[in-house]
Amino acid sequence: MPPKLLLLPLLLWATSLSAQDPFFTHFHNNESSFNPALTGIRGAFSLTTKYKSQWASASVPAFRSGIITMEESMPCNWFDWGLSAAFDQEGHGILRTNEFGGKIAGAIPWTDGKGWHNLRLGIALNTSFKRIDFSRLVFSDQLDPKFGNIFATGFEPPNSGRSLWFFNPSVGFAYRWLFDEDNHKSPTLSAGAALHNAYSILSDAATGHEESLLGIGTKIPPRSTYYAALEFIPWAGHKKGPFVAANVSWLHQRQGGLSYHNVGIKASYSRVAAAGIRFHFNDAPEQGSNTHWMSFEMELSARMSKHQRLDIGMALSPAINGMRNRVGPIVEASVAYHFGKSPSCGIANLDDDLVETGYECLSSNFTRQRKKLYEGIWYRLHNR
Repeated sequence: MPPKLLLLPLLLWATSLSAQDPFFTHFHNNESSFNPALTGIRGAFSLTTKYKSQWASASVPAFRSGIITMEESMPCNWFDWGLSAAFDQEGHGILRTNEFGGKIAGAIPWTDGKGWHNLRLGIALNTSFKRIDFSRLVFSDQLDPKFGNIFATGFEPPNSGRSLWFFNPSVGFAYRWLFDEDNHKSPTLSAGAALHNAYSILSDAATGHEESLLGIGTKIPPRSTYYAALEFIPWAGHKKGPFVAANVSWLHQRQGGLSYHNVGIKASYSRVAAAGIRFHFNDAPEQGSNTHWMSFEMELSARMSKHQRLDIGMALSPAINGMRNRVGPIVEASVAYHFGKSPSCGIANLDDDLVETGYECLSSNFTRQRKKLYEGIWYRLHNR
């Protein structure tokens, strides 16, 4: 499923004094969190939930992250839109981040006479706040040399331990090329880039933007992401029968002086089952060594009816060196339910059908009128 390759793990380590964004290792059903230009890329009206547990050990509880999204692809218009709410909790619930926002992406299509090209431009307008439970922390003025923690601290956290709301918008572009629309086995090439926390590149005086829990002006650093991916069809019985697709991809990401890479491959069978493996690595540090990870991913899908589809995604990411004996694997799961009708287009009494519109290419699909390229998630094995 093409752009899922684009949305591969962003594994960012807390080895810098700069704060880092929450991350997911499996971007199946979570494409637009990686790049807002991919909002609505599934070609459906979608409701999705995703949950991740990471870095648990015998003495440290798992860090947890979750996100709920609603996105709508609109065959009757040039843009798609979405809403999302996310949380990230570190340690014993000590530090928590909450984020809410909306996003929109528009497509610019053109043809070279053989294939189709889409340039998608997107923006996400998110707002966040952080909270820390200071009651779970121990300060030096609470400690007695002999009896330990027996005193009350004189520290009074500002704003009840919560940061102010801060604005962290993202912008991005995504390019998608269907090589030959008359060839049902045509490959699809995808690439793009995004800048997250874009407000952070401006000065404090201009924005007043900060994520500090103590009111000291700390800003979350901007995060840049780049990807490239190719899906091709090594085998297909015939246009309406079963097929095997292969996805190869690369992702590079930078934030706060940290650099991260991911390469992987995924094989899928007729859009109903897929399995992938990915390798996560970082640039060499100035001192010491990095911890590298592998991800093993599985995706299962079922057509519930002509206009409804259920997707389930799972990922397990164990460390293969470094801290592998100190932290457990990253475990992630997602569930998405897709509808093949666009509510907004239906209300406007315009073309609202997203199921198998236009000519069916196995690696990509596009709307009949707008020629916006989407993932071909509505492919159905036999009886089409």
